[in-house]
Amino acid sequence: MRNILIALSLFSLLLAGCVYEPIHQGNRLTADKVSKIDKGMTKFRVEQILGSPSVDSVTHPNRVTYYEAFEEDGDLIQRRIEITYDDALRATSVKKIGFNKPEE
Repeated sequence: MRNILIALSLFSLLLAGCVYEPIHQGNRLTADKVSKIDKGMTKFRVEQILGSPSVDSVTHPNRVTYYEAFEEDGDLIQRRIEITYDDALRATSVKKIGFNKPEE
């Protein structure tokens, strides 16, 4: 009886390792959060809404990118927001790429 319980426990552990869990990479860019981002916002306010950016450009220090990639119904979804700030750290350009609405 003890051997059967051990075998069943090991079998259940092996099955648990076979479960596929999709990996979410980058920032969580929900429609609610993305709709709040506009030109003229301060960098501080943008980071309050979206968090820290996924990519800081070394060659363009005033440009940041928020990136998200995940699998949904077998399709890879990739979206991003590219924001360029002026010297006063206010957004001068906001590009929303990969969302349902056309690029702004």
